[in-house]
Parts: sequence; structure tokens; C-alpha cells
Amino acid sequence: MLLQKAALCIAVGLMLASPSYAATKDIVYASDSTAKSMDPHDTSDTYSGAIQRAMFQGLLGFDENLNVIPVLAESYTFNDTATEFTFKLRKGVKFHDGAPFNAEAVKVNIDRMMTGKYKRSSLMKPVKEVTVVDDSTIRFTLKEPFGAFANTIAHPGSLIQSPKALAQYGDEVSKHPVGTGPFIFENWVSGDHVKIKKNPDYWRGQVKVDSITFKPVPESGARLAMLRAGQAHYIYPMPAELQQVAEKDKNIELISKPSIIARYLILNTKYEPLADQRVRQAINYALDKQAIIKIAWGGAAKEVESIIPADLPFYKKQQAWPYDVAKAKELMKEAGYEKGFKVTFLTPNASNRLRATEMAQQQLKEIGITGDIQSMDAASFYNKLEGNKVDQAKDLPFIAFGGWSSSTGDADWALRPLVATEAFPPAMSNFGFFSNKDVDGYIQAGLASADNKVRGEAYGKLQDAIWPMAPWGYLFVDTLYAAKVKKLKGIYPMADGAFSVENAEFVD
Repeated sequence: MLLQKAALCIAVGLMLASPSYAATKDIVYASDSTAKSMDPHDTSDTYSGAIQRAMFQGLLGFDENLNVIPVLAESYTFNDTATEFTFKLRKGVKFHDGAPFNAEAVKVNIDRMMTGKYKRSSLMKPVKEVTVVDDSTIRFTLKEPFGAFANTIAHPGSLIQSPKALAQYGDEVSKHPVGTGPFIFENWVSGDHVKIKKNPDYWRGQVKVDSITFKPVPESGARLAMLRAGQAHYIYPMPAELQQVAEKDKNIELISKPSIIARYLILNTKYEPLADQRVRQAINYALDKQAIIKIAWGGAAKEVESIIPADLPFYKKQQAWPYDVAKAKELMKEAGYEKGFKVTFLTPNASNRLRATEMAQQQLKEIGITGDIQSMDAASFYNKLEGNKVDQAKDLPFIAFGGWSSSTGDADWALRPLVATEAFPPAMSNFGFFSNKDVDGYIQAGLASADNKVRGEAYGKLQDAIWPMAPWGYLFVDTLYAAKVKKLKGIYPMADGAFSVENAEFVD
């Protein structure tokens, strides 16, 4: 609550400020996150991926509503069994370093991902072979039918990097990103900002702003204060609890839309107490989700009713976990943990995530689960989770505040990276080391079929099976809130928590 009051004081203190929006073509985008990587093949967070999408492009991409659209590929075809996808590539496109975009450049990128070394390598798990048909045609041959492969190619992890840069920098390419997109990398000061500038030779024509600086501002009230003072032009997330303050500012426009961003508590299922399903169920009974939504998230969320968000394909509604502390205590006693146990609560230091973790800490204390909070910037948080090894996990008593969005717009990517046995870090994002043979089988069944009826049946069974297993402390799905100065047009949030900046411009 102290953080919430501080945020309110900062914003209210600026209510009478009169920012001067001088003529500028330089945008400052303030976010609660910090950039973690500029290598799209080795990125696990949505924020870094969204910045990358301003510099890199894929064969396919997404529009504002996560519909798949052509980008570097003009078109694609596939066979009747969905085991072969052929892409016709756009001609005359060059990377920022002058290297030509062609089928060979695509193959270099996909071959790199298929090594299995990178965080997004699993996107290419269905691929058996990549063939250069000619300079502007490339063919993917899959191991099995996979009807959602176009969504996989549209994912930001499949963005195409300059083969020249990959050859020159190897895995240090994260510090030297080179794509075909509307913006060129200028600099990245870790923990402070990423700056990109317009590409004067962009194949679609020059963008209408000179530069964009992405700046991490974890404290919610400070982001709004920067926007109102003219120090930022777009902020995300907009603190929902300060909406009434923002609405009174004639220079600000608020943006709201549904999302596919799920929030949950990551439970280390290899740590002995949390390995017991009854304890994990107790945690779900002990969490007052509605209170966390109202206080920590400013009401800008809906309680989850399945392990995947409702707006994803193949969603199947489950029976929500009621807030029932008595039932939680009963399960803790049954599991042999009537006196509780200690954990470390891990969280990014963004205001709303820290508040949510603080509330979860207080609520779980009621059933004897206690411990201190460790908060850190988002990049350090994910680095810490990715550094955990499965053979050491039994000695790591932690509960962490997690978040995920399926940036393929498909159920597969909402599940496989998070709950498949193969998805342990650092390769993917199963940070709680959850493993179950039935769940793995349903994931494979959903991945191996191109038939939506078959896929829907597999994912429906998975949701039914995993919900009572409680691999997470289930929380909520975000409602997206952003805010911008009214003179800025063309930037918009996407349902997965990313954003598009290609059409950004200042208008009178």
C-alpha cells in the first residue's frame, strides 16, 4: 500500500504541471521492464522481443489482433498433410549492414535455431529439414503434421537476422543486432535504455520518427509522472489505480484492451514441500485472487479459469479455485505441513508485481508458508530463474511471480514452454520444473496434428488434467492499460503484451 500511495503522490503532485511538447521526432517509451537480450533466437521475454520487432522482421508476423500476416514472405503454401510449408520471399530487401535478404539468409537463421542452443530453439522442434529451392523460395519439411506452423513462423523468436552479423559476431550478436526492419540499433545500456533510430533505406519507406528510446521505469507512479511532464510519450503498463488522475489530463489518451498475458506464482515442484500436489492445491485455496487484482493490479485483470487464457484457441474453462483458507489448512495438515515451511519469494521490482508478491506472501503466511521477498529488475529476475539447474532444484525453496503470453497466438506456445518436461531452463521457461507424463503426452498430441478437432481434444484433456495438479499458484489474466500523449499516433499494444511502433508519428 505504501508503494500505491507513493505513486499517487507523484502523479497528483504533477496535476498542475504544464508540459511543453516541443516539436520532436524522438519518442521515449517508458515501461516497467528492462531489456534482456537483442538476439531474437535467444530471448525469453515479451518486452525484449517487442523491441526486436522494430529492428528485425520475420517471414510472417501479426497484426494488431494477432492475425498472421505476410512480412518478408509475400506468400506461403502447404501440402494437404501440413508437413511441408513453402514460402515465396520478398525480393530486393537488404539488411541494415547491406547483406541481401534471400532464401540462404533464412536457412542460416533456421539452421542456427535448430541447433537447440537457444531459448527459442524449441519453435523449430517440428522442423526436419530446411531447403533453399531458389533465391526467393524456401521450403520447410516437418517431422509430423503441425497445423499451427505458420503461427510459429510469425513468432518474434523466428525473426531473421543478418547472416553477415551472425558470422561476424556469433553469439555476441545480441550486442550487435542487424535486421531488415524500420529501425536500426543505435545503443543499449543494460538496465538503463535501448535506443533505435530510423532506417533511411527501409523497403516499405522511411518511418515518420527519428528515434525511439525504451526506458525501464519500474515504479508505476513515476511512469505516469514522466508522461505528464513530457519526459515520456508512451507508457506501459499504465497504472490502473491512477486512471482517474490521467483522465483529467487533456494531453493524455488512455488505451485499454483484453490480453493473453497470464500471471501466476511459479512453484518449484522439485522442492520437497512443493512437490506435494496437496500443498500446491492449498496454495491455490489460500490465494485471494480478487483482492490481488483489485489492490495490486488496480482491477485491470480477470481471474484465470484454466491454465491458458480464454482468448487463445482450444481454451477450456475449468472450475475456479475458491478462496478457502480453512480448506487450504486442511490440505497442509493432510500433507504433513501443518506447521508450514519457509521459501524465498522472488519477483521483478515493477510496482504492481512487487505489490502482488507482497500480498501473496501475506496470504500464504495464513497457512504457514513464510519467507522474505527478493525483488530485482526483470532481466536479473529471469537470469536468476534461468540459472537454476534441475539437479539442484530440490535445494531451492522458492515461489516466484511469473507471467507469460503465447506470442504465437496458439495454445501450444502457452503450454509447451511452461509445463513440458523437456522445457526445463535454460532452454525454455519451465522454471518450476513441473513434469507429468500425461501432460507431456497431451502436448505432443496437440503438436503432432494439423486437425483442429484433434488438437482441441488433446488440449482440452490437458487442461482438465493439469488444473487440479496445480503446477502454479493460479492468479489472473491482464487487461492491457497503456497511455500516451495525444499527439502521438500509430503505436499500439498487442494482446500478448508486445507493441508495434512502425507507424508511430507525431501529429498536430
